[in-house]
Amino acid sequence: MKKMIAVFLALVMTVSMLAGCSGGDSSETTGTQAQTEGQSAAETSGANEEGTTFTVALDSDIVALDPAFAYDFTTNPVVNQITQGLLTFNENNELVPLLASSWEAVDDTTYVYQIRDDVTFSDGSQMTMDDVMFSIERTMNPDTASYLLWMFDNVESIEQTGDWELTVHLIEPSATWQYIFGTTAGHIISKAYYEEHAADFGTAEGGLMGTGPYVFDSWTSGQEIVLTKNENYWDTEQEIAIDTLVFKIIPEDTTRVTALQTGEVDFTTSTPADMLETLRADENLDIQDVATLGVTFMAFNTERAPFNDVNVRKAVASAIDLNSIQENVVREAGEVGNCMPNSSALYTINPDEWTSYVEGADYCTYDLEQAKAYLAESDYPDGFDCTLVISEDSLRYAIALTIQEYLRELNINVELVQVSADEHTAYQFGQVFDAEGYRDYDMILAGWEADYPDVAGNIEPLFASYNAGEGGSNAAAYQNDEVDALIREQSASSDGEARNQALFQAMDIINEDTPYVFIFYPNRQATMNKAFTGFTMNESWLWNLSFMNVHLAE
Repeated sequence: MKKMIAVFLALVMTVSMLAGCSGGDSSETTGTQAQTEGQSAAETSGANEEGTTFTVALDSDIVALDPAFAYDFTTNPVVNQITQGLLTFNENNELVPLLASSWEAVDDTTYVYQIRDDVTFSDGSQMTMDDVMFSIERTMNPDTASYLLWMFDNVESIEQTGDWELTVHLIEPSATWQYIFGTTAGHIISKAYYEEHAADFGTAEGGLMGTGPYVFDSWTSGQEIVLTKNENYWDTEQEIAIDTLVFKIIPEDTTRVTALQTGEVDFTTSTPADMLETLRADENLDIQDVATLGVTFMAFNTERAPFNDVNVRKAVASAIDLNSIQENVVREAGEVGNCMPNSSALYTINPDEWTSYVEGADYCTYDLEQAKAYLAESDYPDGFDCTLVISEDSLRYAIALTIQEYLRELNINVELVQVSADEHTAYQFGQVFDAEGYRDYDMILAGWEADYPDVAGNIEPLFASYNAGEGGSNAAAYQNDEVDALIREQSASSDGEARNQALFQAMDIINEDTPYVFIFYPNRQATMNKAFTGFTMNESWLWNLSFMNVHLAE
């Protein structure tokens, strides 16, 4: 099987290289023109007559210039430079004040925030409590249709309770509310600017104004976004060395890598896993590796046949050798999966307890004879045909091909259904239905990343039945009343030990039901031109990625 995996991986790599060659000529020419003969990529980046420029490669266009819709890996790195939150995460993933000077939990359902009175927007106007209240109420308003609206589901009221004070009352205790204002749900925009640009706010024409270190300049759809240094930045102790930030949209992996190597771009967090070896060998590039808060999984559609049969799910899970996939396909792109929907990066409450739990957990591991036994006990002892929905991601495609081969051993014939990124999102969130009203796939290869560094960060969105409906993140459409009760129990508790015990019980039930196979826990690689320094990436990068400290290397 290892040889078989190697053959399939080689095939995928060849296809990827051919695709790169067919689509990369013009970009290679552009990069070569940017690099004069005899110069290194480092020598062609950075300083110019108009100041220092830092160019970032994105793998897709942004959704909007609006923190209310900043909830993905391309939109957030742009919006995070323009607007800021009441709180943020530091390099150790700890919550610290930003536009708030301090905060406290008065009791289990009451949080009080003291707001800074010395913050200005990029036009030099003062940030007021009016701006703070307007920004939060706008994100909370269902008419805004913010992607972050769900984060306020447990809020009873938010009100100004002092000249520079904000008080939040929750409906019931929540262990995770503390993180909300550290996400883009807590970002503040200028009320006056919004009202002036209400008709086109967040678009290329209307733009965005915030308190961040950079100012919106232009957005050419599908091509690039340009930001410039905020000359009125409120933190006068902060030195901003980059005069112009350019975000270039380069969807194709090979073209993006070529742009990094030629110096056409200086940075990306969209580092192709199958090209890491090439990039690490480039003496002009530096790669930072960080464990993410995410997981790549295969979800079974537990609502419809054949995967509404638990023995079928266990048979498939037992037929997949995750260690071999890790060794031959995933390699340094992540670490092998186990019974949990997250790596140890999310063992934030008594980590040793979670390590012990995983070591002793009872769940399906690779055992072909056991897989055959499970299938024999199912309603489909002779095998069946099914579909596996995947995106255009080359690594996931290689994994899917390997799974397809493993399941042939059980006479399970898997048809790979490859769809575009936006179509894949629609499938994953339950927005594509069959004639019976169920999610229209048998299995889906997808991923999830926790919104905050909390042990329940992936458990609740992937397993709670109330996240299985239209627009829901529960890709397995998994429903178990006892699991729902335990998830709610831990969420309402401020006692870390009690939360762990509830989650241990929930995971015992989930592992017995086997709604997912957790294939690997991805790492994220930030690749940067060595002509620059000052950037550090951590697990909370979606919310705290900033280029404010980047500067030319000496």
